[in-house]
Amino acid sequence: MATRIINGREYTKADFENKLCHLSDAQELAAMLNELKLPWYYSDFRGKQLSFLADTNNVQRRCKTFRLRKKHGGYREITAPKGGLRGILNALNILLQTYDEPTPWAYGFVCGRSVVDNARPHVGKRYILNLDLKDFFPTITRQQVADCLTAEPFGFSSLAAKLISGLATVRTKNNEEVLAQGFATSPTLSNFICREMDKEIASIATAQGITFTRYADDLTFSADTDILRPQGELVQQVKAIVERYGFRLNEEKTHLQRRGRRQEVTGLMVTEKVNVSRRYVREIRSLLYIWERYGYEDACQAAWKSYRQQHGKTKGHQHCVPLNAVLRGKLNYMKMVRGADDPLYQRFVSRYTSLQQRSKGDIKEVAYKAYMGKYLSISAKDRTTSANVLPNDNTSSRQLGATSSNPYDPRKKSKRILNFIVMVIILVAIILIKLFLKSLL
Repeated sequence: MATRIINGREYTKADFENKLCHLSDAQELAAMLNELKLPWYYSDFRGKQLSFLADTNNVQRRCKTFRLRKKHGGYREITAPKGGLRGILNALNILLQTYDEPTPWAYGFVCGRSVVDNARPHVGKRYILNLDLKDFFPTITRQQVADCLTAEPFGFSSLAAKLISGLATVRTKNNEEVLAQGFATSPTLSNFICREMDKEIASIATAQGITFTRYADDLTFSADTDILRPQGELVQQVKAIVERYGFRLNEEKTHLQRRGRRQEVTGLMVTEKVNVSRRYVREIRSLLYIWERYGYEDACQAAWKSYRQQHGKTKGHQHCVPLNAVLRGKLNYMKMVRGADDPLYQRFVSRYTSLQQRSKGDIKEVAYKAYMGKYLSISAKDRTTSANVLPNDNTSSRQLGATSSNPYDPRKKSKRILNFIVMVIILVAIILIKLFLKSLL
């Protein structure tokens, strides 16, 4: 049974099962969510608030939409919940996760499972077939969510299903109510919806001696016999199953990989063992070299273009990124994949730790400059050349470092200090106003 520990207390499905099965008032759901809300949401959720936010027609009060650049081109639309709805969805997701009993084939958005676990069953296989579900979250409708929650093993009341499905979906331009990419509840609900689909796909795969796993919208099949074909019988069977559940296969991302060439599953190499790509290792090595050779600030700016290409935006960092945090994240990911005892990982960590100790002052200074947004003096040309890191696999570390420059203009120091003081005063005023409003409640 899935458990979650919130505010020092352990919660399980049994804590909510009876209440949700007989829910007759929105205030009852609000009371449950108030137990699970994160500490920084100082005001309690109310039943009227839940009913209002469960109406997907209230778009302006519920969420905002923006686009993020995809790694391989194009944009992904993200719908971010606003204030109160964000807190409600976080608490609701905790509640739903107590019901989470994932199938053996689902690895995405599952506590205790990762991309490494998803890739491991396919290591050393002769043939690997990758399929992709197109527009995964926006394909799942509010009606599907409500039907899932009222059916077994959930058995929620119709009001509970109506409120939860309304809170967790958005209304599109086509007047459809679907799961949003950006809502905390979307991953958990998508796994609920896909439970029976996973079982059906696994059944036909196992019958043919094929290994199957699903990580969110990525379906992976592997076998040692030559029975996997992009247009073969298995794909047609899988296509029929996913379409019955309302999904569609993305034909452009159907890909067959054979032994002897690079085999990849959810971004990890699985030719002989689960491993990160050579390019990933090269990125870490290059950034460490630039930091050692040219200094922390130049390395931050050299990493900017690569980071922006992968994430689409660098909000709050202008034209540099916090390199120490980026490298720490990359090294932690490498540790998860290759293990803490891996010699290459240990060498990288040793260099990183040494550089961090040596550059404490530089790290604080660059963080301050980035926070105050004083990288605006970089010309368009400088932004292109100084951030030109890892444009292709043949670029050397020396070439990367040679293009970096220091764009910081030390002038206007007094103006920066004044801006900082004004910002502190505004923040203090906001905190005092919030405390005053809380005391009134």
